[in-house]
Amino acid sequence: MMKKMTVLLLLIFLLSGCLFFGETTRDTVLREEQPVLESGLPETAAEEREREEAKAQQETEAEPDLEGKLLSAEKKADMLRNQQHLYAFSTLQVTEQNLYVEMLYALTNYAGEMEVSTVETGEIDKIFQCVMLDHPEIFYVDGYSFNKYTLGERVEKITFAGTYIYSREEKATRERLIEEKIGQIIREIPDRASDYDKVKFVYEWIIGNTEYDREALDNQNICSVFLQGRSVCQGYAKAAQILLQRLGIPAPLVTGTVENGEGHAWNLVSVDNAWYYLDTTWGDASYLFQNGEQAMSQKMPEINYDYLCVTSKELLRTHSFSGLIPLPDCQAMEANYYVREGAWFKEMNWEQLKTLVDRYNQEGRETLTLKCANEEIYQEMLEQLLGEQRIFDYLKPEGDSILYTDSDRQLSITFWL
Repeated sequence: MMKKMTVLLLLIFLLSGCLFFGETTRDTVLREEQPVLESGLPETAAEEREREEAKAQQETEAEPDLEGKLLSAEKKADMLRNQQHLYAFSTLQVTEQNLYVEMLYALTNYAGEMEVSTVETGEIDKIFQCVMLDHPEIFYVDGYSFNKYTLGERVEKITFAGTYIYSREEKATRERLIEEKIGQIIREIPDRASDYDKVKFVYEWIIGNTEYDREALDNQNICSVFLQGRSVCQGYAKAAQILLQRLGIPAPLVTGTVENGEGHAWNLVSVDNAWYYLDTTWGDASYLFQNGEQAMSQKMPEINYDYLCVTSKELLRTHSFSGLIPLPDCQAMEANYYVREGAWFKEMNWEQLKTLVDRYNQEGRETLTLKCANEEIYQEMLEQLLGEQRIFDYLKPEGDSILYTDSDRQLSITFWL
């Protein structure tokens, strides 16, 4: 007799307010015979009607032609073409890409149980993760399950289904509200904005309109940012991803850990055909406040630009990659915020500093951050500007003091203008 084993893989484990797709496994061998009612009594007419209504509702939740069947070759080919531009998909082997589109179809169509083209259960979690990395619009899925059909020791087939936090109707309602919000945001961006300007706008919009909140509802998906304005790292990163995707800029989700070992999510982003890293969560002062760094958050500006278009070397001072998919070694500096602002110092250049201060004053900026290319320049700046107080040659405070903060981790000094 063929046996059916059901394995549920659901969200999730908590890491520094960020939830990731973890794994809780429950193996159950199900009998093929009709189960006996626990009460041992025949159903009443009302109970029978209620059961039939529930069954009918369940059937409407899934496409009838998906139940237990493989995705058609024609549909699969069409979906494969449509995924070519997505980053995680592009890192997969051909057989993995086939499994990817099968899972994607099952998830987006609320399939109750759909056969997939693998009998290796070890592949399923990685490919599910890749689908979720590429598709921030799938906010209504919080995990998955698969059924393994065996004949003796041999696996005959595997069927896959998503687990959902919203019905089709609630999903449609939320999609409409999210699309309205995304449309409003995008209309604020000038028509001829450069790639860098679009990325900077999205970075600033998310930070300016989102509070870091571990208790926020839906904090693993875009609903938390667009509908509530409260989220954690995965919500921040997925919101940045979908906005940038709509603007024609690839912004794959990246997962890993930060310096204290806690789980984290951020973005890889393409600007003028070069890759950079982008971390909107670490750019938000409210994140520092929520993580017990209240004093620091009160000193820092609302937006910290240290994580707007940075290199791998810069990011790896504080972040580590999960290793789920290969990632590029980002070395370009042209779109780095401080380079664009003229605030990147490769030497102690007094003319550069004067030009920068004059421009910031003319623009009415509240803070000025100087970013140093290396430790030697950083120490020289500290000695010259603060130790010898030469900063007073450039900034003219009303009193006899200047408010500042410095970061030896980021090799930066921030002054309040």
